Amino acid sequence: MKIVDLKKLLPRSFKRAAPRALRSLCDSVAYRLVRQLSGDREFRRIVFVCKGNVCRSPFAEHYLRSLGVGANVWIDSCGLEVDKKGGSPPEAIRIAEEFGLDLSAHRSKGMSECDLQGADLIVAMEYYQYLRLRSMFPEKKGKVRLLRDFAPWPKSLICNIYDPYGLGIDEFENCFKKIQRAITELNSNLASFEVIEPQISLEDDSTMKSSGTGSPKRRYEKI
Repeated sequence: MKIVDLKKLLPRSFKRAAPRALRSLCDSVAYRLVRQLSGDREFRRIVFVCKGNVCRSPFAEHYLRSLGVGANVWIDSCGLEVDKKGGSPPEAIRIAEEFGLDLSAHRSKGMSECDLQGADLIVAMEYYQYLRLRSMFPEKKGKVRLLRDFAPWPKSLICNIYDPYGLGIDEFENCFKKIQRAITELNSNLASFEVIEPQISLEDDSTMKSSGTGSPKRRYEKI
């Protein structure tokens, strides 16, 4: 009697989706057991974080900007594992265009290039990223959240938004739709301010001497 390997009968997409679904379920339960909420509803400095800062977090950053949040809301994004600078993949650029966004000029940034210490809200995409960020910034435990926290119920019950990188155009579309829903809800929690960009300005030597500091001061300007 020939023994049939049932795994070979399953479509490839199901083989990939089933372990993810199980992991998401376990992660979602664990997340709700350990998460700490600050209770702060006024977020003025928001950083989105994913793995490589080429797909999920830049899309979240650009989409929130496109909704027209106001002047005291500073928005940025970065990656936990950015080895070298890179742009968004063609699939991300193509699907982002369907949402009216242009990611063609985006270049990835690591955490050292982003002001995570000054953030009011640090938004990760997956549970393991949430745990790493809490471990790295223990004083900000209540300010680290998963993006799907903000999605409408029952979408918010599943916490992870997985990386679509290398998985084809359909995965990018599905991923960006999840981000869009969550960002739309997050936007409803924000006051109506203009978006501002962080910029570094160096004071002249005389100003530095009179102020007693030789370090540059960070200035925030409207765009």
